Amino acid sequence: MLEIDSLKNKAGSTAGEEIPVNLTFTGPYLPIIANHIDPWIWITSQPSQLEPLLLSQILPAHTKYKLGISFESSTSRNLVIKSVCFFCDDGRPQIVTHLPSQPDYFPDYVTNLRGKLVRVSFCDVESLIYADPPYTGVNNAKRGVWKGYLNEHLVPKFNCTYNAFMSTGRGSGLKLPNGTWIGTVGDVLSGKADVGITTAHTPDRIQAVSFTSSFMDVSYLVLVKGHGTQIFSLFAFLKPFDEVMWICLGISTLVAFLTFKMISEWMKRIHGTDSWTIQRQIGFILTSYLDQGFAPGIPKFTPLRCFIGLWFCFGIVITTIYKSKMVGLLAFPTLEQVPETFKELVDSEYQVGFPFHGNAAYNTLKASTNPVYVKLVKNMEIITGSGLDCLERVAKTDKSACILYLGSDAYLRAANLSDSDIRKLVYAPETVFNVFIGLILEPGSIYKEGFERWMSWTRPFHLPHLWNVHDLYYNLRLPKRAWWLETGQMDKLKTSVKETDVNLTLKHISGAFYFLVGCHLISSLHFTVEILWSRFKPFFKRFHKK
Repeated sequence: MLEIDSLKNKAGSTAGEEIPVNLTFTGPYLPIIANHIDPWIWITSQPSQLEPLLLSQILPAHTKYKLGISFESSTSRNLVIKSVCFFCDDGRPQIVTHLPSQPDYFPDYVTNLRGKLVRVSFCDVESLIYADPPYTGVNNAKRGVWKGYLNEHLVPKFNCTYNAFMSTGRGSGLKLPNGTWIGTVGDVLSGKADVGITTAHTPDRIQAVSFTSSFMDVSYLVLVKGHGTQIFSLFAFLKPFDEVMWICLGISTLVAFLTFKMISEWMKRIHGTDSWTIQRQIGFILTSYLDQGFAPGIPKFTPLRCFIGLWFCFGIVITTIYKSKMVGLLAFPTLEQVPETFKELVDSEYQVGFPFHGNAAYNTLKASTNPVYVKLVKNMEIITGSGLDCLERVAKTDKSACILYLGSDAYLRAANLSDSDIRKLVYAPETVFNVFIGLILEPGSIYKEGFERWMSWTRPFHLPHLWNVHDLYYNLRLPKRAWWLETGQMDKLKTSVKETDVNLTLKHISGAFYFLVGCHLISSLHFTVEILWSRFKPFFKRFHKK
């Protein structure tokens, strides 16, 4: 409670307005209302001071629940109790007198705004809300998820109208070196707007304006990249097995040869005969991988026969696995490894674009000491504008990635990209910089309690999602397709991606031709050596005798 001794004019107040200058507090006064709904009682000995006090724009202006109490006269004990109905006079404030016996002295006067024009400042993010300049008229939002909230939820409930306009500087909130603000934050602080639609909480903004506890949606920075290109390698024949498998296969082959050799030597010592030479043993071990049988003359000894039978079983399993995987690799070559995290992105050769929608996300990444984000900020390309060229580059070129808000991405896809280009975009599972999109108001705003209460009721019923889907389809996708049809851009109306070529081409099996060329070269070299040796062999023999 606050006791008022006198009222005088104060410099800086509006003309003719009387405000209190000598105030006696019954307790410690803090110019903060924790929940913006705390009741305040203003007491004065002079009834004439009540109305100027309650309508003053200095101290009690943003107190939603407030009473002014006085006596009819200095000798009377009859109470005079008054409060302010903020919108009772056709959207203007009006003094209301209460009876002492009235049960409720603190009714909520902000449930019916009686046609009050709520001024809404929004930043230049078309995925949220859009209105045509020069931003005149009432209920003038053309599209966006916030249009659904304002037109279908806020206006009917509070019996008000609104005018939405682009914020000063077109941003959400930027503090200038001289301490002033521009953007939606600046519009709210200057009194140009009653509420603002912003995109992110930052420490500076939290100290300047009040954010609603409820929020319309959650957005975040997402990494968008392509599917990756197919890899056609000369060494594709090695792809069915990894390094460990090839090492194990080599060790198994070596151990098999040593085992075969050991058994043969022991059988030779025992029985004195050996029909398998060392060359034949090596040939048997290696050619078994090529599904070739061995020459007549099965080993006579039972240990060798058992070993050969079991080795064939091992070879069948290995070769079957190899050939089945090779068929798939030839028909559908593997895709290159694309970045799945921001760390993989900065370590790759990808060209990274970052559409600059506002300073909050960029400054957060720039201020980070994490080595990943330090390197990311250093190497990424800052793109001004909507970011459409960044997404188109990802859809049309290899080794390109784009970092942008998920909501902006949905808007750009629905408004500009064809279905085939949309299917080329891949979203990494890792995200960063979550943004809770709500409203900002002047600290202590009388609108905050009602606006955020009704905003909180939209999410359990999935209304923001429905408004967004409706907006993307009817206000973006259908007009886009109609315009493409009208202008003859039939190539953009493709509804499916390009079919994958499953026919084997030279790129699929190029390694086999390289091996064929190598085989001819090696065979020709040996052939030449044999001819030369056969011709010069007599000369070498005579020279050796001499």
